[in-house]
Amino acid sequence: MTQFPVRKHPRLPRPVYREGHIFFLTCSTYRRFPWFERFEELAFASVRLLKSLADERGTEIFAWCFMPDHCHLLVRDDDTVEFVRLFKGRLTPIARKMESGRSLWQKSFYDHALRKSESVFTVAAYIWENPVRAGLFDSPEKYNLSGSLVWPDWRLAYTT
Repeated sequence: MTQFPVRKHPRLPRPVYREGHIFFLTCSTYRRFPWFERFEELAFASVRLLKSLADERGTEIFAWCFMPDHCHLLVRDDDTVEFVRLFKGRLTPIARKMESGRSLWQKSFYDHALRKSESVFTVAAYIWENPVRAGLFDSPEKYNLSGSLVWPDWRLAYTT
């Protein structure tokens, strides 16, 4: 009898996502298509959706950054998996209006639960600095597809 390798499940046990942890999330577009670069209005719709979901669910959004083919989020929600499901699900029909026949999201998402020893602001800064590391901008405060609902003045950390 042929033995198949055990498939690794990328998710933590579901109850962990409901324990109030802060999660660093990465959601990639399908086949890394540069949706947020080709359709800047989709990136701005994404930011509006984040704000709406945060209001609706009481989600803390410490940081976000929309890159051409993925987004990073730093969030605390009562059910992080449900938050991602709603975010991706509500954004998909908007994308279909812009380019039908192309999938928006890669299945699932990457997550990292922050440990007590990790600084939330340091992880947020790592997210905001992503456009600089990618060579899109020379400083994070100039990139208008990044932000925070917890720290509205986050850009001040980068000005001298």
